Amino acid sequence: MEIRKLKNGIYHIYEGDPNASMLTRYGILKTGIETENDGVVEMTESGILFHAAKGDAHFVKKEDGEGFSLTLALEKEERLFGLGDANRKQLMLRGLKVDICIDNVVSYGPMPVLLSDKGWAILLNTTYNSQFDCGAENEDELVISVKKGNFNIYLFRADSLKGLIEKITTVTGRPAILPKFGYGLSMVNNEENLNARALLWDVKALRDENIACDVMGLEPCWMQTRYDSSLDKKWHSERFYVPSWAPQAGDFTFFYPLRMMGIQLSLWLCCDYDLLWHEDGEASIREADKKKDVELHIVDEHLSAGVTMDKITDKNTPWFEHLKKFVDQGAAAFKMDGAYQVLHHRDRLWGGKYLDDEVHNVYCVLLAKQMSNGYRDYTDRRLLINTAGVYVGTQQFAASWAGDTGGEADTVLSLMNHAMCGHSNTTCDLEPTNDYAIHYGFLLPWSQYFCWSNWKFPWFLGDKKKSLIQYYSALRSSLVPYIYTMARKAYDTGLAILRPLSLMYEDTDRFDNTFNAYMLGDKLYVGVFDMNLSLPDGRWIDYFTGDVYEGNIKYNVPEGRAGALFVKEGSVFVTMQPQKYVLEKEHDYIINVYPGADDTFSLYEDDGFTYDYRDGAFCTTDIRLENSNDKGFDLTVCKRQGNYCGRPDNGHDVVKNSVPEIKGCGKVRDMQIKIFGKKPSCIRFDGKNVEFEYIDNACVFTLSADIHEVKDVTYNIEF
Repeated sequence: MEIRKLKNGIYHIYEGDPNASMLTRYGILKTGIETENDGVVEMTESGILFHAAKGDAHFVKKEDGEGFSLTLALEKEERLFGLGDANRKQLMLRGLKVDICIDNVVSYGPMPVLLSDKGWAILLNTTYNSQFDCGAENEDELVISVKKGNFNIYLFRADSLKGLIEKITTVTGRPAILPKFGYGLSMVNNEENLNARALLWDVKALRDENIACDVMGLEPCWMQTRYDSSLDKKWHSERFYVPSWAPQAGDFTFFYPLRMMGIQLSLWLCCDYDLLWHEDGEASIREADKKKDVELHIVDEHLSAGVTMDKITDKNTPWFEHLKKFVDQGAAAFKMDGAYQVLHHRDRLWGGKYLDDEVHNVYCVLLAKQMSNGYRDYTDRRLLINTAGVYVGTQQFAASWAGDTGGEADTVLSLMNHAMCGHSNTTCDLEPTNDYAIHYGFLLPWSQYFCWSNWKFPWFLGDKKKSLIQYYSALRSSLVPYIYTMARKAYDTGLAILRPLSLMYEDTDRFDNTFNAYMLGDKLYVGVFDMNLSLPDGRWIDYFTGDVYEGNIKYNVPEGRAGALFVKEGSVFVTMQPQKYVLEKEHDYIINVYPGADDTFSLYEDDGFTYDYRDGAFCTTDIRLENSNDKGFDLTVCKRQGNYCGRPDNGHDVVKNSVPEIKGCGKVRDMQIKIFGKKPSCIRFDGKNVEFEYIDNACVFTLSADIHEVKDVTYNIEF
């Protein structure tokens, strides 16, 4: 058995080939340079002794058929979290037995990642099915079993659950930052008999009804052959006519008015393609590059003289290749349905040599990877991939939704358990017939309005419900700068946008059974469905009314709202004036101040499309709420730092889904400042009084761009 240290607090323990797992072989895990063990992990006669942050964890190892098992004695009060969307029963997993196997509807996104509040976590570096018995058979014992494959794990050490997630996502990959429009609203359009003209009228209705929306998604009806998983898929020749003499997104096609109305097009896909041929080819190229050798070619010796049973796959053509023509027509997003990626293929020989038991769980990751990288290489831009299937590593390539399981309360645990594994861009189908589900669906990391085949457009649901949707779509739009900033934080730290209270307040078990509330980013507490709410310590301000709450409450939902939204006293963060879509115009930012304690916020901006942010092309504006006391506080808005260039007009607007221009960093604009709660008696800047108004329970004034562009600005607020 080999023990290697990857980084501080990250250890790789394995037998045999360390790259035998498909997660490592195909570059899904970010392994880096491994060094000698520093003594934190020790070999024993029975297994592995791990000196965790809050005590030792002794894993007893044994061979188990073709696989292996690990047993760990649990401390009496030890709490366990993680495993992704493998269960929707519990957040704190003690007493539960969980199978890690992707299964349609039952388990869309399991992950073999387990965290303990005792300062350790484990990742199984395997794609084979596994099981975690978290004290179900024996309440004092954790038993991890892997069906097949060599022993290969990672152990992580940190002082907190947040720290463990940071370590885990160092290996499994940080969550992607979606294209900025992806954090607006995505609408899943009606499936039955939809045509291009009806699609355009639906978009026009959204605009006319002031319902902010960025993405319009088409379901299988867009294809000539429904559920076409081949490379030959085409637009439906009657319902979505595309002239043969104008196949791209010019002004003779329906793609043009979609673009003019500011809609990003999303296409539903199903995939039964053998992705392993391409993946093995890429792995061979990487290995050849390491050896400075020639490319290795994969030969299917087994079938070289026989008939190919797979009638869909072209071994020499990557899956993404046939999608380029749709990208040229304007597709900026793809919804990867559960069909067929989450189904078992027990008679399949993937890549001519791999059995389904090794490929099944990782297939969804390879699909997301090939889609993301294919689009990046073709367009130099980010793709919004929405997938049902999730496993270790998916978060670095794609967003996900909770599959075909609706948008009610049972999906909340799915998103919470994903967050515990570092998967950030999660959502479910927003169910517009349930007021509480509207509140919930609009206040998720990204939002997908469910209107597949049920005629649930807002204007068909009555004035009251339409008004509710209008309000929440505007609220969602206003929160985009805040959510986008939290997406950057997830990329930097692995800390998801949606956070269980047990993660944010991990020193208590008080919230281990709280499934009706979560934090949306650093500042916002969201209560959903059940309004018997448990607030963390401190004073919390109602975002809707300004009322102050503490402790355990029975929340009375205000008229025209459908759930709870609170801000902790002593918070500062940025929103914006609502827009019809994210790219409609430059944002009019609002700095929201809730006095009571010191706080900071760093507004994040980039071009919203490219990966240039990975090379430092972004801007930040730091905001500090300081020196808080009963008499007042100081508010400092720092000069914007950084820059990004965007992309110039490439001379045409139809190839590679390129808008004529991806905007670079513009000039600093005026920012509105709102101070909530106690009314200030005086606001001063540079010793001079600042004029302000009192509107809707907030003190409101403007920070001039002329001043902010050249220096840090500090306001002295007195009560």
